[in-house]
Formats: sequence, C-alpha cells, structure tokens
Amino acid sequence: MIFIQIKKEISTKLVALKRLHRRMSINHPKYIDVKRDLYNAKAGHGGEEYIDSVLSSIYFPIPHIFHNIRFLEKNIPSTQTDILVFTSAYALIIEVNNWSGKTTFQDIGQILQKNEHVESIDCPTIHADYFRDNLQDWFSKHDLHLPVHRVVIFPYASTINYCSENGDIHFAKELLAIVQKLNKLPIQLSEARFITYSKKISHANHPYASHSICQQYKIMPSDLLKGIFCTKCDGPLVKESNRIYVCAHCLHIPDNPFYDVMVDWFTLIGNQISNRQLRFLSGIDTSYIVGYFMKKSQFPHSGMNKGTIYHVNQQEQQNFILQGKKQHHNKQKS
Repeated sequence: MIFIQIKKEISTKLVALKRLHRRMSINHPKYIDVKRDLYNAKAGHGGEEYIDSVLSSIYFPIPHIFHNIRFLEKNIPSTQTDILVFTSAYALIIEVNNWSGKTTFQDIGQILQKNEHVESIDCPTIHADYFRDNLQDWFSKHDLHLPVHRVVIFPYASTINYCSENGDIHFAKELLAIVQKLNKLPIQLSEARFITYSKKISHANHPYASHSICQQYKIMPSDLLKGIFCTKCDGPLVKESNRIYVCAHCLHIPDNPFYDVMVDWFTLIGNQISNRQLRFLSGIDTSYIVGYFMKKSQFPHSGMNKGTIYHVNQQEQQNFILQGKKQHHNKQKS
C-alpha cells in the first residue's frame, strides 16, 4: 500500500497580499480590493490544505500529487489545475472552491453567490471540464494514454447553504469514495514509465510570470506605509539604539530588522533595492545604519559603497519570499 504525505506551501500571491495589506492605509482607494482578495486567497489556500489532509489518508497506486500545475504548449490552451493526482492508472483533476455565504447553482452554467452582495460567476464544473479536456490533449500529444477524470470539491459542507440538484459538485468527505472507485481502474503504466511521465509533467509546468503585486493593483511605492514591522506579530519596531530595534507590542528583538523590509520590497515592488530605497520604505534615514544591515542580510549584490544594489533573480525571489526567514536564519548560524 502506498499513502501520500503532502505539505502544501503557501502561494507567493498569498504571501504578497499579506505583505501588501500590512503596508496599506485603510483610506487607500485599493484597500478594499486588496482586503477582499487577501480573504479569498486565504480561503482558497485553507480549502486546498484541507483537501490535502483528506488525500494524505487515501491509498493510491503509485501516486504523484501536483499543485497549481500550469500547462503551456503550442496548440493546447493554457491550463492550470488546483490539484492534479497522477497515478499509473488514471489522472484526477481536483478543483477546490472554498466559498462562503449562500451559493445557488443555476441550470444555465452559472452560480449566484450571496455574501455581502450577490455575484454571478461561472459554474466551476465548466472550468473543470475545460481543464480535463486540455490535459487529455496534452497526454495524447505526449503519447500518454491515460484516462483523465475531474471532480469539483467544496472543502466544507457548511460552505453551501442552498444548492439545486447538481451531481457534479462534491464535498471533501466524498473524496474517499470517489478515489476508491477510480482505484479499481486497470494499471496503464509501468513504474518506470510512471516516473518518466511524472518528470515530464513537472518540467511542463509554466507558472505565470506576473507583474509585481503593486503593479497589478496600480499602487505606487509612495502609497505604501513606511516603517519596520515585527515578523512575530506585525507590530511596529521601535529604535532602541543604532543596531537594536524592539517590537512595541511583543518586545521581540530581531537580529536584522531590515531584512524583512528588503523582502517586502522584493515581494511588492521589484527584484532590486538600493540603500536609498530601503531608507525610503523603512522610514529610517541614516545611510550607514541601513548599509550595515543590508550587508548583513547576505542578499546577492553588485556595485560598491553608495552604488551597491541588492538583487534577486526570479527563482531566488520565490525562494526568499517563501523561505527567506528560514534561509536567513541558517546563514546567520553558519
């Protein structure tokens, strides 16, 4: 028997929205949009985490679980799935929808969602069918003859207060029965071919190369709140001496208070930062103090003295955003 252990990493968009929300005034015209999108991103991530916990208790024939895989290939429409379960017998696309409020399914392929206001959106089964067909085309193009199934899952039964009859919508607790039925399908791939195609799927992933979060919302760097925030509780850090900053709320004293401000810049604005730009965002105007902590951050840099620029490439930017604190801690210990 093979069981899977899943550890879903938080998405870069959710991290970016959290950091952006922390640096926005409630009076900013985009604040409501950012707050709403942050709420939806948290709900989506929470829903997928719950589905992962359900999947981790289910037996699969040689499974591989992919999150947010995006296929981009000539003559095949761009396709991104929430969760793709790839086995030697079948592939299963799981579309996760963690909605709140009253949700009513219409017969015309639309959903009426009522929370603070009523919104009409496309039924998720339409998207799931589209993704399934595109993935089947990708499999055929790569000489992979494997049945592709899809399921739309709501993590919690309380999500939907009212629903017309719709056999294509399921809840998380139904996932076990769905997978058990699929596991009766005959094995199509040897272990060697399964490993080969798992690698092909991984290599075929093309994440969106999006603009910075500030560019997406058309927010200028000058609109952001200045200051240094605590990584423990998001409270403001107060200068106690040139090299010591203390959280006004939890009294945490970070080793490098400017490190997280640099991560804010890389996450929200761009992939390179100067001493002047860090002083601007942190609200600390002493060049040599800022320079000391920039050097201590051990971010990649080029140039000398006042012309020093700290920068990260796209992959480093992803790593620093998601694991920067851990990497930074390890560097400081070494």
